[in-house]
Amino acid sequence: MMKYSFCVTTNRGLEDIVAREISVLVPDAEKLEIGKSRVYFEANKEAVYLLNLWSRTIHRLLMVLGRERCKSLEDIYCFVSSLDFTGIIDRKQTFAVRAERSGKHKFSSPEIAATVGQAIIDSYLRDTGASLRVNLKFPDVEFMCYLVNDDFMITVNTTGESLHKRNYRVYNHPAALKATIASSLIMLSEWKTEEPFLDPMCGGGTIAIEAALIARNIAPGLFRKASFFFERLLPFDRDEYLKVRDEAERRANHGVYSITAIDISPRHLKGAHLNALSAGVHDTIRFIKGDARFLEKYMDIQPRVVVVNPPYGIKLTRMKHVPILYRDFLKSLKKVTERACLVVITAATRVFREACKEAEISIVERRLILHGALQTTVFKCVIG
Repeated sequence: MMKYSFCVTTNRGLEDIVAREISVLVPDAEKLEIGKSRVYFEANKEAVYLLNLWSRTIHRLLMVLGRERCKSLEDIYCFVSSLDFTGIIDRKQTFAVRAERSGKHKFSSPEIAATVGQAIIDSYLRDTGASLRVNLKFPDVEFMCYLVNDDFMITVNTTGESLHKRNYRVYNHPAALKATIASSLIMLSEWKTEEPFLDPMCGGGTIAIEAALIARNIAPGLFRKASFFFERLLPFDRDEYLKVRDEAERRANHGVYSITAIDISPRHLKGAHLNALSAGVHDTIRFIKGDARFLEKYMDIQPRVVVVNPPYGIKLTRMKHVPILYRDFLKSLKKVTERACLVVITAATRVFREACKEAEISIVERRLILHGALQTTVFKCVIG
């Protein structure tokens, strides 16, 4: 079976978790290579159906058409025009090129996009005698190019809009966590679905909802409203995809799991419940209005895994309140569980470290990740 080269885009700092997920979802994936915000691998075309439907951690799955060392626009044009696009796009389809670059260059990203677009048109005209049309707003096929210093890569987008947009979110919390980050944090915690799970500052409910989707084995791609871009690409078969999708629908379960979500704000808690209702998992999440500093008032079971995105003191809470919140939360958590894994994402890194030290909670792992444009730290801690 033919192997294709792929690149997935994801959150900076969580690439190893993404690589592990790819290995599980696509067992025949080969030559996995971790880059910055990217993971590269080779697999057959079924990987496109599986990852776009099932992945909880990637943003886009790109099929790599070629990589080359390019120092100038002329180099880029020569390389791209040498490629064969007849197996990717039909002569009646339109296309667009998106380009990103990093490093020092004497040309801009729009100039790269224009150069690549012309090279694709010229290549297709040479090979078929037909001239492709450009549609920058609503293309049938979207080519994505990346130039990092002199490392140039041209890909075709199989996903479309980023997979972090799950489409179940009907309430937008002002400091919402990307669903892909939430799922990555849950995977980092190594949660077993039979264990009690807690998000004590749930906001719009993303972490608890993603935990419920994992427990119920619900493929996040099933929430997608728009079609995937691979459905327009020549190498891919819609009937094959529909078989994979039907199998995904059959694999979901309706079990009830011990997942608790707490928030002090009635408005956010109501929004979290609406999001869970939209995702179809409201009946396996226990929503509680409460203060994370006094968990002993609400918890009648011992959580074994706690994943939380607390206030950082940037958007919603003044910084002077954050140390008190972190300190009291950790002390309260120790009162309600004898042993647990705690995963926290925060931009208030020093404050959290000091709170852990005061509460005598061990930090076993830390990693820097980008949450949007914000530099944050993920801590994995052990209680007991």
